[in-house]
Amino acid sequence: MKNSQKNKLHFIIFAIIYSLSCFTVSTDKFAEYNGYFSCKSTEFTIFKFILILFFTIAGVILNKANADKITKYVCVFQNITLVIYIIDYYITGFLNDDIYCKMWWMCAIFVTQAGFYIGLSLIKADNFSSLARRFWLSFIPVFTFTFLIVFARQPNSYYELNLKIGEGLFSYLDYTLKYFSHSTWSVFGFVGNFVFFIPIPFMLNALWQRLKAGNILLISLAVPFLIEGYQFVFKCGSVDIDDIILNELGIIIGMILL
Repeated sequence: MKNSQKNKLHFIIFAIIYSLSCFTVSTDKFAEYNGYFSCKSTEFTIFKFILILFFTIAGVILNKANADKITKYVCVFQNITLVIYIIDYYITGFLNDDIYCKMWWMCAIFVTQAGFYIGLSLIKADNFSSLARRFWLSFIPVFTFTFLIVFARQPNSYYELNLKIGEGLFSYLDYTLKYFSHSTWSVFGFVGNFVFFIPIPFMLNALWQRLKAGNILLISLAVPFLIEGYQFVFKCGSVDIDDIILNELGIIIGMILL
């Protein structure tokens, strides 16, 4: 009886931590949640994401006996969060039109999912493979929506083209290092360009379990070229060789982790 009550308490603690982490939003309503630091201080933004990651991992480890239960909760709740995010993005506009605040919320959702998966890996549950597959399948809608709003841009008559390594996104590094505290957006662009692609091999593996590692790698490596090809054909965004290098780096990291 005592173990049952203890497990229930641990699950409640995890649910609170996970739910709050998914809803770590920044808005200019109410004088900006987290204020000035939410979008303008790189150090505080990173610190906030580290806290989310740490507490989510700790919550999972605390629930080693509830691995199946918390995975079911995550699979449902992360997509409830996505629905709320989509409603706000297109209808209610609680976060207004500030792209920083919109994307930082999505980053918090991604960091929370990363924390959950890392924690799930650490507790080494007996049925880890099935739990991991369930998680990655439920993560696909979140990833797909983010992918579309970031890369499926409206066709345009103007775009930037860079085919020289180091003259595109890599050129932001110097600025980022000099003005780190106020270069949150360039840090987001640089880090996001490889971190965002890490989950792709995991999702492909969850979708097609019989797919060999070599095929997963080939399909994953093709994604950045499809993105840049879309932007080139429809003249939207920035076609940048540096982007492709970082994207492919993320995919290789994902394959190694997988």
